[in-house]
Amino acid sequence: MILRSLPATALIVVGLFAVGWPNGDASALAPSPSPTERPKLAPFKERLAAAQSVKVQTAILGIELDSTLQSAHSKLDSLGQPSARPLDGAGEAAGRTEDEQTVSWQLAKTDYGSVFVKADQKQRITYIAGYLRPGKEMPFDKIGQLEKAPVLTDRVVAWDVVRPNRPLIRVVARGSERKANSITMFIVKRPRAD
Repeated sequence: MILRSLPATALIVVGLFAVGWPNGDASALAPSPSPTERPKLAPFKERLAAAQSVKVQTAILGIELDSTLQSAHSKLDSLGQPSARPLDGAGEAAGRTEDEQTVSWQLAKTDYGSVFVKADQKQRITYIAGYLRPGKEMPFDKIGQLEKAPVLTDRVVAWDVVRPNRPLIRVVARGSERKANSITMFIVKRPRAD
């Protein structure tokens, strides 16, 4: 089988680009253009090279994916009030499952008004969403290299990040006029090959 001959990184990235967004639909990020306007994806090798070398923010207030929930508490509890239930249904929107724990913080001392995290059954963070205060929006180009983003509109930018010995992650910023009012980071779950 040809897949067995691919290097491990290529297999991982094939899963990354084949699976797409958490709901499997990248078109949900931007208005659906007509078939003649659909942007063409860059060749696979170019997307992989960009994902391996992109410079993009991969932490919010020092909280990183795959770190412990305890580390998030130690960094964020002093900045605001933690809550074990999601804000405004954020857990359901983020695809919460029974074996995950969610915590949100209403923050008082940062440019972020709130931060929401999900952790797996091992208490490792798999999802982070930060919501910036009005007037504190962050330009997309301050978050990461726009030329290496496979998705870029005036309202949404997304980067895929592939690093050695790290889980695959996706960073998505949303807002208007290329300024983010929210930044989301999550570990890309790939289907099992069994």
